[in-house]
Amino acid sequence: MSRNSVFCIAPSRGRADRIVHGLKEAEFPSTDISVVFLDQEAGAGREASPAKGAIRGVLGWIAGARRMAIPGIDSLIAAGPVAAALGGATVRGVAGGLIEFGLPPAEAGGYEGRIKGGAFLIAVQSENPDRCDRAREIFTAEGAEDLCTQIEISTPMPARRNTYGMFRGTAV
Repeated sequence: MSRNSVFCIAPSRGRADRIVHGLKEAEFPSTDISVVFLDQEAGAGREASPAKGAIRGVLGWIAGARRMAIPGIDSLIAAGPVAAALGGATVRGVAGGLIEFGLPPAEAGGYEGRIKGGAFLIAVQSENPDRCDRAREIFTAEGAEDLCTQIEISTPMPARRNTYGMFRGTAV
């Protein structure tokens, strides 16, 4: 199955909360939603550990929140599927992690800049394109900015050996 993704920027915590609340009300699984933002509560000497205090309220509903130390950024909090892609961002930076997650380099660099400026990146992944369309509607209704949709095109069936010993793939 292919995974499709929809990304947006919420310029403020309040707008991010409203977007995530809208996704929750629309019955999106918390495991399909990602949020990435600066840890405004990080102070000197604070280590990269679970971000229990920094993600609260509606954002706390998203699975897998963790604090990360990223080069060029004091402390970042990531939750949801994108957090795994950012796990190696300590070397590649946020844009590198977002590219690994499936964003084109131009969009990834732009999102990294917005996150560094204090905005919230929100993403939804789904195998169902209609759910991605619904997420996009919620993003738009709540005033999200810089929307980007990534559609993964499924690959052809694996090549099969015919009776002549040659390999033949299935045409798309």
